[in-house]
Order: sequence, then structure tokens, then C-alpha cells
Amino acid sequence: MTEKQKWLSRRYLLYRMFSNMWFFGVVWLYFYRLYITDQQVGLLDGIAFAVGLVAEVPSGALADKFGRDRMVRLGQMFIAGGILIQVLGHSFTPFVVGQAIMMIGFSLVSGADDALFFEKLGFDRGSTQWRKLVTRGSQAALVATLTANVIGGWLHTINPRIPWVLTSAGFVAATILIWPIKDTRPRSARGKFGQEIKSYLQDVKVGFSQFRLPKLRPYIPLIITVQGLFYLTGYGLLRVVLLSRFTFSPLGGAIAVAACGVITVLLLHFTHKYADKLSEKRTLMVVALSAAAALLLAVPHIGTWGFAVILLLYAGEYVLYTFMSEILNNHVSEEHRATVLSGASFLRMLPYVCLAPIIGWLNTKGQLQYFLIIWALLICVATIQYLLSTRRDTKVETVDLVEVEPVI
Repeated sequence: MTEKQKWLSRRYLLYRMFSNMWFFGVVWLYFYRLYITDQQVGLLDGIAFAVGLVAEVPSGALADKFGRDRMVRLGQMFIAGGILIQVLGHSFTPFVVGQAIMMIGFSLVSGADDALFFEKLGFDRGSTQWRKLVTRGSQAALVATLTANVIGGWLHTINPRIPWVLTSAGFVAATILIWPIKDTRPRSARGKFGQEIKSYLQDVKVGFSQFRLPKLRPYIPLIITVQGLFYLTGYGLLRVVLLSRFTFSPLGGAIAVAACGVITVLLLHFTHKYADKLSEKRTLMVVALSAAAALLLAVPHIGTWGFAVILLLYAGEYVLYTFMSEILNNHVSEEHRATVLSGASFLRMLPYVCLAPIIGWLNTKGQLQYFLIIWALLICVATIQYLLSTRRDTKVETVDLVEVEPVI
């Protein structure tokens, strides 16, 4: 690894750390409950995440055309500003506005930051260097998250607004960290606003069309169901709802999530250590079925034993992210990489936009088990489809190899 790659790798790890200092990560629902109901929280998230979902469609193409570095900086500042708007609010309206601005920021960042670092590092695509770096980045993010969760849970008891202010400060720090990293692709590759705006929609179409290719098509159901579930849990309403369902207090929930983070850091250590030996198919299958099992385990009211559910969903998110990042980055062209990664984020966010109001309503009515059972079944169907598709592709490749084998 060159000195430049080492510098970029360190910058990547610090960037992931500051972007994941979620001081309000476990207590945000308790803050909202001071002013609005769970049903309103579901509606709030549905509206805000829908805005983010719409922004997700063009964000990758904008990054590919006008500079990934610019989009990442702008997005991080949107996130920080959106958080501050919410912390200053006392009602439904400022919460919606702040959350929507924050989600637009996430849409601008998602895919563009990974694409920027991936291109600048220039790792050999045949190696596992990127997978290992992403794994280390996930470990750094986890350490930051679990530390911030515990501190935020304690600070919530002092003043519910302090965790939000500190989280906003973390995103400002992430912006400063990534500022020196420039998108140095040729101007012809990035384009100028006046010249390139006419081809913008075509670029979005081309980027999303990559998901129809045989090499990416098998992953779509897993992105929607499994990564969509992890998004519901990690960024949405579900984790805090489950913690409340399992009778955890705000501070107790923060400690439980922190414990999950410690265990996941250790798991990622082994993922990094044995990166060259881990099978993509087996790992994806185990993560998906574990997620389905966690949902079914959450159906009965099992009290603090629900820690096992939170752990499975928490660890699965980070392990799956490592593999999906490698799969998507290696299977698409440099020209449309950010567009495709944003497309994957779009698919990952889509379930929550549709389900957030439903989850809030079901939880208010005490009928969350209907969602848990149905989504677990959908994950099982997606896993079967993935296994059948990859097996079929393997058979096709084998046949092609036999056909072109020379006869002696």
C-alpha cells in the first residue's frame, strides 16, 4: 500500500467514525414522545424518508456529473442542519422539516462517499483490500456509535436536546475531514452544469438499468428485504420500538445497543481476518435467515431476552454492508458507480417509506406482530430467489466453459 493509500485509508476510518456518532441513536423516539405520539412519529418518518427517497434517485447521478466531493460536503452539512432544526423544535412541523432536510443530506452522501474513496484509493479489483478497509471502517463506526449511544442515553436524562446537538457536531467534523479529498476525474467525466444537464435524466436511467443486468439482478430482493429491514432498524423506528417492546428503559436500551456494538466489533474483526476465506453466498444466506429468525423471535413478548433480536439485527447490518459494498463497487463501471450505489440506497430506503406509518400505527394498536411475521416470510422468499438465481448463473457459466473448451 502506497503512502497516499495509507493516508486516504486513515482519513476514511476517521470519516466513518465521525459520521456514526449517533448520540441520540437510541433515545430519539423518547425525545419525540415528549411532543408527538408514536402514530405521528410513523407519519413523520414516512413523509421525511419519502423526501429522502425522491432525492436519492438523482443524487448519485449528480455526484457522478458534478463532483462526488461537492455532493458529500453539501450532504453532510444538510444532515447537521436538519438535526439542529429538529432539536430546536417543539411540534410535528419542525420535526418534519428538519427530518426531511436531514434525509436529503443522507441521499446526497450515500454512494458518493464510497465511490469517492474507492476511486481515489485505486485498489486492485481482484483483491479484498476494499472489503478489509470497509470492515475496519465498520469497526470504527461501531466503536463511535456504541460509545455515543451510551453517552447519549445518559445525557438524555440530563437534557433530551444535548444528544442531538452533539450528533450534529459529529457530522460537521466529518465534513472537515473529507474536505481535502478532491474528485480529480477529468472534467469530461464530471461535466459542467450547463452542458450536462440535458443528459442528466439519461444518466439516471443508465445507472438504474445496471440492476437489470444478470450480475446484479439476484441481489435486488435481498437489498429490498434484508437491507431494507436493517434500515428500518438502524435508521428508522423499528429498533427503538423493539427496545420498548422488550421493556428496556432509555438508558437500558442504550447499554443494550452498546453491548451489541461491542459484540459486532469482535465479529467484524473475524470478518476482516478471514476475508479471503468467507464465501459470499454462504454469508449472505446466513445474514438473511438470521434476520428472518430475529423477527419471528420478536413476535412473543420475551422481555429482556429480546437482546438477542437486537443483536442479530445489529450485527447483520454491518456484515451485510461489507459484502454489498464490495459487490456493487466491483460490478459496475467507474462512470456510473455513484449512480448505482445511490440506486441501491433507494431500494434499501423504499420499504421504510411505505412501512413507517404502518409500523407506527401497528405499534400504537399493539399489533406489531403482523409486520414481524410477514416481513420474515418475505426475507425467506428473497433468500430462496437469490440462491436459485446464483445457482442458475453458475450452471450457465459452467456450460459456457465446456462449450469453448478446445478438443484435443
